[in-house]
Formats: sequence, structure tokens, C-alpha cells
Amino acid sequence: MHMIIKQVLFNHRVAIIFAVLLSVITAFPQVYFRIEHRNDGIYQGIELIPDSPWSPRVREIQDGHSFGNIYQKDGKDNPSLLQPLGSMVVAYMGEAFHLDINNTILLSRLVLPFIVFLLIYCFVFLVSRDKLVALSSTAVLLLADSLLSFSGISRMLYGLSPDNFLRLARPVNPAMIYLLLFSFLASFWLFYRDKKWIYGLASAVLLGLNFYNYFYTWTYLYAFGGLLVLILLIRKEWKETWRIGSVFLGGLVVAIPYFLNLYRASLFPTFEEVSQRVGIILSHQPLFVGSSVIAALVVFLLFFPREDKEKYMFGLAILLTPFITMNQQLLTGKIMQADHYHWFFHKPLGVIFVLMTIFYLLNRPGFNFYKKALATIIIVASFATGIFVQTHSYYYDTKDGGSIAIERQRYGPVMKWLNENGEKEAVVFGNDETSNLTVIYTPLNVFYHRGICSTTLSDTKSRLLTILFTFFRLREVNMESAQETFSRERNIVSKEIYCIYYRKLYGTYEAIPDEKFDEIVALYKETLSTPTSKWLEQIFNKYEVEYLVWDKKIDPDWQLQKYSFLKEAAVFGDIAIYRYENIN
Repeated sequence: MHMIIKQVLFNHRVAIIFAVLLSVITAFPQVYFRIEHRNDGIYQGIELIPDSPWSPRVREIQDGHSFGNIYQKDGKDNPSLLQPLGSMVVAYMGEAFHLDINNTILLSRLVLPFIVFLLIYCFVFLVSRDKLVALSSTAVLLLADSLLSFSGISRMLYGLSPDNFLRLARPVNPAMIYLLLFSFLASFWLFYRDKKWIYGLASAVLLGLNFYNYFYTWTYLYAFGGLLVLILLIRKEWKETWRIGSVFLGGLVVAIPYFLNLYRASLFPTFEEVSQRVGIILSHQPLFVGSSVIAALVVFLLFFPREDKEKYMFGLAILLTPFITMNQQLLTGKIMQADHYHWFFHKPLGVIFVLMTIFYLLNRPGFNFYKKALATIIIVASFATGIFVQTHSYYYDTKDGGSIAIERQRYGPVMKWLNENGEKEAVVFGNDETSNLTVIYTPLNVFYHRGICSTTLSDTKSRLLTILFTFFRLREVNMESAQETFSRERNIVSKEIYCIYYRKLYGTYEAIPDEKFDEIVALYKETLSTPTSKWLEQIFNKYEVEYLVWDKKIDPDWQLQKYSFLKEAAVFGDIAIYRYENIN
């Protein structure tokens, strides 16, 4: 056995080397940021972590909670609307080595890309039995994915990064999406091909685990499984139909706790309301699958070898699946965020089978040089693209780049103070940036976070309105200025109350219907009958707010010093921490 493993590792040593390089490229900006600013007094512990929802979720797991309510104090035991597995893997990975959140994310950026590279390589190699196509496919998907679109290519031609850091560098997903997806596909292919039940059992377990990580993965895989079973039925392969179908039945058994949690969630009165906020549109309208999907299917139908019927039917099912996932609403009447299917499943698997087809066409006498040359060009271009994306994003990205991370360092002392002085589970009131950093870098909760409208059953429309109105009250938006201020910030009002619903339904946040918008403005004006000081005291008491973080640079209008029930506790440059001293 030892010799077999050693031989396998030696035979695929290039893939292992590339996997290591990918890990280094993925994690390097975070490491370099520390090195660059460790000794210049700038670094205050706030890392180069993209503005994504995954870091707070990892922190919530490390704090000993589930996903009932990630951001706020109440509702921690509610049924979860989010799949926790990916965040749990990253969180426990850090806990195993007693790491803080920064080093937990860094470790995941080193480990997960390495594993994902080898899993994608493994799947492609098992299907194609060609190392070059496996290396090429994996390199493209993980390092040059952003170039697989006209907009990405256009940006590169102008010397601009086609993405904000590599997508794989984001905490948790898509690394965990790919890890579970290609783990299943590799084991399922072995079962489909070799008919050994050990692979079938592994496939069923891995399929079931996808329910706990990402909604779009398991729905995609069941659409694929349904098509494959249908193809087998048409071919009257009854025994194969039952054998393949048993894997998908087994996956449902593993997923029983998932469905029980979903049932419990559906009993909450806010369930339908939250479902709308996450972008579920009631419609039977068909959606276009995309030109890239159609092109991949055409290339496959015209040129993919048909001698191996099993392989051909497997690939055909994968490339037909987008027509189901993009149009499931014809039956269900609910349009979901279909772009997620395209990003993580349709495009990657389409690219894999197109490259398999191209390399198959080059796999003939006299074409070996061209085959190796093509693989070399793809791999070198992919790694060059990945390095360029990481470098350019670090220096020029205005959303998550190094300059933004430098600006965020001024929150470092604030997070340190909250960790040292705030009791665990205390509630902090702050603006968008403050709240997001608080739930990443402290065990405290927040009054407001941009993610609450779509992640918890606790936040009713009434509560979201209260939160929104509180910020406007602090800015002293009065009866005369309300209509103008709300209209100027119409997109914010829409996003904070209805999340992405109107963006998905009509294309923009501002497309919120006038009657809905006018209703919100009218409700705000009604609250003005209560003085702001009394309003704040009522809200802070109700939601147990203990600390307020005032960023005077971003929110100069707050003027917290004029409220007698707020006492200044600490000041760090432009940021002041106040303590609410009248909690009932």
C-alpha cells in the first residue's frame, strides 16, 4: 500500500506542485499585508479579508453558536436559514490549532485551495484519463475563471483586474462549494464506472453533505441525477437506473436533519417574508441558459467521442442540466438566484468538457506537440492571470485592496477595547463598517448589520424599519427634510427593508414601487412625534444596546455627546465609544 501511494504521488507530482503554488498565490496578499505593515505602525490587527458574509459566520461558529441569528443577540436558537457546513469546517480547522479569526482565514486559504485543486484534477483525470486536460482545466477554473467572460477579457486588455482578488480567496466559499461538489463527482464517477458499492456509499454521503453547505449545489446535483436516470430509462437500462438512483435516494437520507430544520423554519411567520428578501421571485417565466452553456453543448455534441457510451451519457447529462436548473420555475413557480448556478456549476463543468473535447481531437498521431503546447499556454496564462489579479487587486482594488485594509486599521484599537471591556454577547450599535468588523473580531453582537434582512427569521419588516429609522433619527432628518433625504437614498431604503427583492424583480434597488416607498416615508414621519432622545432610549432598552461606536469621520451628524444617557468610554482618533447607562 505504501508503495502504491508513493507511486501515485510521483505520477501526479506536477498536480501537487501546482496545488501548492495555487495555495501560495491565494494566501500571499494576506501574508504580504502583515509583512509590509508590521513595522510601520499601520497594522492594528485588521486583516486583508474581503467584504463577504463568510468571516462573520466562521466567527459565529467559533463563538459556539449555530446560524439562527449570526449578528444579533436574540434568535440564536432559531432554525437556520443558512447552510453551516463550510463555515464549520473552516472554524474547526482554526480551533484545532488554537488560531484567532485572522489566522483561521489564512489557514483556510492555504489548505482549501490545495485540496480543491487536487479534487478537480482528480475528477477530470478520472473521466478523461489525460493529465494535460486535467491540469489545464483545473488551472483555468481556479486561476483564470474571471477571463471566461467577455467583460473579464475586456478588462484585462485594458490592463485592469477582471476581479477583486481571486474568487477562491474568499473565506469559505467557493472553496467549500468546489470541495464537496468535486468530491461527489469523483466518487460518483467511480461508482458509475466501476460499480463498486463502496464508491456508491461515499457518493451518497457526499451528496447528502452538500445539503448542509450550499443550496445551489444539491439542487444542481439532483437535476443532474434526474437527467442521468432519465437517459438510462430511455435506454431501458433498468438495473443501472436503480443503481444510480439509489445514490440520490441515499443522499436524501443523509439530508433528513436539513429538511427537518427547513420545516421548522417554514413554521415561522417571517419565513415567506425572508424568502422574498433573498431574491425568490414568484414567476413561471423561462430564463435563457446563456450562450456559453449552449456553445459547450454544441461542441460536445459535435466532437466528443461516442465510442464510450457511459462517458458520453455522463457528460451529456452534465451539459443538459443547466436547462433544468435555469428553468425549474416552470414547475415550482419560484425563480431563485439563477446566477449562482452559472458561476459555480454551469460554466466550470462546461469548460471542463469543452477542454476534454479539444484535447481529445488533438489526441492523434502527429498532434502531440500541439497538445502539449496548448496545455502549456493554458496553464502559464492561468497562473499569470491569477498572479496579476492578486497583485492588481492588492494595490488598486477600491473595495477590498490594501489601501482599504489600511483605512480599516483605525478600527483595530476599537475592536481591542470591545474585546477587553465588553461582555460576551453584549450588543454594539455602529454603522455598516463598524458592525461588520465587530462581528468578525469580537464575540459581541450588533444592533444592525447589512446581512440581517436575509439571514435570520428574527427580523420582521417592523424591526428593519425601526433600525433604518434609528439611523435617520441620529442624522436629525426631520419632517421637512424626510422626503428629500429618503428619495436621495432610495436604493438604501429599498435594500435595508426588502434586501435584493426589487433588484432581482426589476433590475435595481431604486425600482421599489412608489407606494411602498411612500409608505416607508410616512411611517418615518409618524415616529417624529416621539423626541429623538426618548426614541433612542426605548430602542436601546428593547434591544439591549450597551455600546455605541461613533465614527465621526463617516457619521459627523450623530452628535452622541448631547445625549445624557450616553457616556463616553474611550476615544481612538476619529472614533469614540459610548456606553449606554440606562438599561432597564
